[in-house]
Amino acid sequence: MAVAPATTSARQSTQSASELFKAVEQYPQRRREELRAQGKRIDRETGERIAREQRELAARSAAQLAARTSRAPDDLYYLGLLYNFADRRDDALDALRRFIADKDAPRDGANAQLARTLVAVNAAQRGLFEEAERARADFLAAEPKTPFKVYQIELEFSAAYLKAKQYARAAERAAGAFAAAKSLKPDDLPEGAHLDTLIFKAGDALASAQASAGRAAEARATVVELYSIALALPSANLHELIRRRYADKSGEIDRAVDAAARGGAVAASPPELKVAEWIEQQPVKLSELRGRVVLVDFWYDWCGWCVAAFPVMSGWHEKYKDAGLVIIGVTDLQTTNGGGEGSANKLAFLRKFKREQRLPYGFAVAEGASDNVPAYGVSIFPTSVLIDRRGAVRLISVGGSPPELKRVGEMIDRLVKEPAP
Repeated sequence: MAVAPATTSARQSTQSASELFKAVEQYPQRRREELRAQGKRIDRETGERIAREQRELAARSAAQLAARTSRAPDDLYYLGLLYNFADRRDDALDALRRFIADKDAPRDGANAQLARTLVAVNAAQRGLFEEAERARADFLAAEPKTPFKVYQIELEFSAAYLKAKQYARAAERAAGAFAAAKSLKPDDLPEGAHLDTLIFKAGDALASAQASAGRAAEARATVVELYSIALALPSANLHELIRRRYADKSGEIDRAVDAAARGGAVAASPPELKVAEWIEQQPVKLSELRGRVVLVDFWYDWCGWCVAAFPVMSGWHEKYKDAGLVIIGVTDLQTTNGGGEGSANKLAFLRKFKREQRLPYGFAVAEGASDNVPAYGVSIFPTSVLIDRRGAVRLISVGGSPPELKRVGEMIDRLVKEPAP
């Protein structure tokens, strides 16, 4: 049950500013645990009610803190955060301004940096760019500053400048966000964040700002770079985000990326596959297949589009196997539906499934989806990754529609004609 306002007020009077803030910050988790303990379901409506209750608690806590005549050094900091939770952004901005302007406020430290971040972003969103830029500069000059936080600030500034139709500044800040995104390492990412999505948001913001500024050639180059990054990571998710966003330019992008790849610009090696069992295929590493053209096909037995594409895959195998094409079908035991329980039963099912589908190429069977799917950014099935003779990813295909299969087939025909390195 939610805490009654009167009870909350009584307890708040003895709490420090940091305790008030922590209670608000942890309220959703606490509330969900209470409801689950009561056997209640957390649906969308419940989630919205919890968020509303959190805002109300934040507003009451902020009022309690603001009314105090004697304040600790960090009270303005926590007051700003409470107002921020309560969606009272003007009040939050005012409190945090006063916190960082205080002569006794620390120059470095997590609290000072978060305050500068919120002032910078809130001021930018209100069009107060001079103040926003000062706060941004102060943030960049102090510590700690994580690469992810730099990315966030630059992206927020780009959106604010774009909204204000200051396209050159929007492009400048988006370029900073794009550079920061490309420098991020897995350890830099907060829980739930995905590198390919972050890169797309920054690259798309940069291309949009460049296009709005009348720099069409630069915008096209940014989109081509985005797609090249999708191949280099590799990431089917980034590939799909780009092709959906720029569907009208897909042919142009393909041609530009292919030209760059043939010139040696795309040369990153794809991750090695993690395989628990090979079916009708000698164990092999992708790095050992240099000099061959390799098609890695991610599929599942329950996927209709996957099964529908099998005859086409078999046709490619027969047509190009002597020209150097190797097809590897990738699936896993955890997500396979057929065969019942147990690895042995599922492997027996997959061997039978292969015979029934008359598939002439081998399978790489992993223990679970997490072994290979995240490494290739796969979220839709089937997904195919085409690797050239140098070991570089040259094409990613998502879905098994006839246009996609045609696209893959045309690229296979082109790659088998390229000379070995």
